[in-house]
Amino acid sequence: MRPQFPATARYLSLAARGQNAWWRYVLGAVTVIFFFELLGFVPWWLAMQFTAFGTLEQFVALNAGELIGLGGLAIVMTWIHRRNLRSLVTPYARIDWRRMATGAAVWAGFAVVCCVVEAWLFPGRYRFSFDPNLFFVSAALALLLTPLQTATEELLFRGYVMQSLGLLCRRPWLLIAISAAMFMLPHAGNPEVDAAPWLVLPQYFIIGALLAAVTLKDGRLELAIGIHAANNLFTGIVANIEPSVISTNALFTSEFDPAYALVALAAASAATWRVLFRPQRDRLSAGEIAQFENDGYVVVRRLADATTCGIMLAQAKLDLAARVPPVEYEADTGYPGAPASLDAPGGRTVRRLLQAYARSAVLAEWQISPRLAARLRQLLGARIEMSQVHHNCVMTKNPGYSSETHWHQDIRYWSFQQPALVSVWTALGREHAGNGCLRVLPGTHRMAFSADQYDGDLFLRPEHPANRALIEIQQTVELDAGDVLFFHSRLLHAAGDNRSTDTKYSLVSTYHAAGNRPLTGSRSASLPDIPL
Repeated sequence: MRPQFPATARYLSLAARGQNAWWRYVLGAVTVIFFFELLGFVPWWLAMQFTAFGTLEQFVALNAGELIGLGGLAIVMTWIHRRNLRSLVTPYARIDWRRMATGAAVWAGFAVVCCVVEAWLFPGRYRFSFDPNLFFVSAALALLLTPLQTATEELLFRGYVMQSLGLLCRRPWLLIAISAAMFMLPHAGNPEVDAAPWLVLPQYFIIGALLAAVTLKDGRLELAIGIHAANNLFTGIVANIEPSVISTNALFTSEFDPAYALVALAAASAATWRVLFRPQRDRLSAGEIAQFENDGYVVVRRLADATTCGIMLAQAKLDLAARVPPVEYEADTGYPGAPASLDAPGGRTVRRLLQAYARSAVLAEWQISPRLAARLRQLLGARIEMSQVHHNCVMTKNPGYSSETHWHQDIRYWSFQQPALVSVWTALGREHAGNGCLRVLPGTHRMAFSADQYDGDLFLRPEHPANRALIEIQQTVELDAGDVLFFHSRLLHAAGDNRSTDTKYSLVSTYHAAGNRPLTGSRSASLPDIPL
């Protein structure tokens, strides 16, 4: 089966935020070449004319040229394409620095392993070259300049170039191959290539392919930036090779073995991919699937780990405190107990932080995570999509001004070809009867109801004789942080108000089979669905 990259379209579509007439790309290419190749050579020329042009001078000149190129890229993005540099990195409002650190840490770990294995296989290849008179200055310059240099290359090759190609082609593997080849060619003049071109050039292709694949798989650039920075910093500070384009005073120096370097790089790239995107083998058990089919819901305990929950909760609290739009206020719901208007006491209490997927990378990452996708495929089929219209929110209940939600089916206001959708409710904290947790009526997703059992807003009428008996079978779904409730769109459910002293937070998303399309012209079709 051809590997799927659900986040690819999300990343490549960032190009659509700017101006994309063909002449803009011609002008952009000319500008980039002028800044990188011509103006970028000026620091090198000046260093040759007015300094001893030793190791440090070469390193500073090389990185200064890259920074000049970054300035040119910024001009291309802001003045020619009319969008900001951040759109080369992420579709979200904030850059995920934690993701950069993750990529850097994983790659650095495998770099250490490769060096240790090489030193064991080839005794004497590494020599301790620490020079206190040069090392600390060299390391400081590397820590300052190398992340900027590698980020510049990522913004250019995996950002600008790959997003531009994405306007013509959306095939992930073709984009990866083209991006890797374009990354390899400018490095063909590096001194280490002369040792064995047919062994060294493939190394640049492999690392370029890894960085491109990671970017498309992750739907953003931070991982690739972290990997690239860790690679160059490790070479510049820990273990350099001779010859190398990165001339620094590292702790160790080794003679360059092109064959071993090729094998090690390929192995490290495969291992890095495996760690960053390791497949999730956990699935719903036969008993859990049977419960969902019979009762219309199932709870998977501690599916989201504590770290993931903590990060999502912190993001939700920040957005809630700042009332980052779009939001729904309690007064907007019209539910029993809600303030009568926005200007009434508690009227501007936030009920839902809407558009969670576009709001934050940490929320989106969980919404399309393999852990959820694997289970949803068991319930809905091999190809599934997430709705951006329905739920897709952080649902909150604040003490003092929270409203009740009466018995209802979510499908009452959704418009799809088939009423078979699954909502995923991830508890970001403790949920219990006292703070308004969900209550469900098991099996009601398989039942048919007469029109008189509902009121005008399609809530179940509690006074109806058939409904009274039904409500007696209700189950309270208490959850701890990280517990996940999967429930059918036809399942009747309700929730009370929050009588505790703390706000309750839940991330709620809705999914459907890819073949179960929203009806054309309906609200359900107003935003594109997200494939998993």
